[in-house]
Amino acid sequence: MDDIERLLRKKALELAGRGGGARCCVVSYAPGHVITSEAQLKNAIMGCRVALLLFFGRLCPLCHAFEPVFRQVGEMYRGMANFVRADIEEFYYLADALGVAGTPSVAVFIDGRPVDVVPGPVGASQLKSLVESALRYAGCLKG
Repeated sequence: MDDIERLLRKKALELAGRGGGARCCVVSYAPGHVITSEAQLKNAIMGCRVALLLFFGRLCPLCHAFEPVFRQVGEMYRGMANFVRADIEEFYYLADALGVAGTPSVAVFIDGRPVDVVPGPVGASQLKSLVESALRYAGCLKG
């Protein structure tokens, strides 16, 4: 996707009903940012009404293959949702509590509460659908 297409899509999403901008995200991380502390984790999950947390393993080839997709989709929704990553070895307690059985897995949070965990790498279109559904539910996207 080239820059013009990405900007047009972002503007279309804004016009579709994002509304007041700051109401959906007050603390925004760059898509794919690696969380290194519990404070960052809390800020990422609570900083936006919608947050996606990718659990990855350093030696996981599927994680490395999925990361560009996660970042690309994250760029499309930057400012509307946080797309952050956490090493499963460092955040094993959270992964266990969420029922994450392997990597990569994406946990979806709305208003700080976990609402879904998607195991395995997914395609960009499936990830976009997941994000748009969460944004609609959170009131950050109309339609």
